[in-house]
Amino acid sequence: MTTDERAEGSRSAALAELVGRLRHRRRSDPAVETPVAEVDQKHKLETVEARVAHLEAELEGLQDALYRHQVLVEQNIGDLRRRTGPEQVARDLSDDARRRGL
Repeated sequence: MTTDERAEGSRSAALAELVGRLRHRRRSDPAVETPVAEVDQKHKLETVEARVAHLEAELEGLQDALYRHQVLVEQNIGDLRRRTGPEQVARDLSDDARRRGL
């Protein structure tokens, strides 16, 4: 084995040992990452809650508008039915004939 090969092997071994220590430290110390993860999750949860609240408000507004539109349509249909009922049409035709002098 040459000197370069020994130096390379030594560096590889040192690097492998360093990586092993870092992995072990990360596994044994989850408390370092937990607060950051909890804060991130809490922020995400607050964001989702705000979006849901906004969507609920929008949905309520849409339901109100739909209800008002339906009431208006029903009133219009009721007016049309009253004006086009057989008795009302007969009265309107009679009034029109009287006005025209027929």
